Amino acid sequence: MMQIKIEWLEDSNECDTCGYNYAEGAKVFFDGELVIDLEPAADCFGGRHYDEVFVFRQILEKLGLYRDWE
Repeated sequence: MMQIKIEWLEDSNECDTCGYNYAEGAKVFFDGELVIDLEPAADCFGGRHYDEVFVFRQILEKLGLYRDWE
């Protein structure tokens, strides 16, 4: 049986112009091997944020259990 470990990540940034920014992400390991790296980056413009739904969708896609029909 495959072991899946999710390491949840977060990043924050305080900007004098834009204020406080926050982003989430995750690293996902299958049997100890990093297979998904969604590093968050809190930024005023062009930051990276990956919510839980996106992370779990990526896991299902890697396992071949999800197909985006849209």
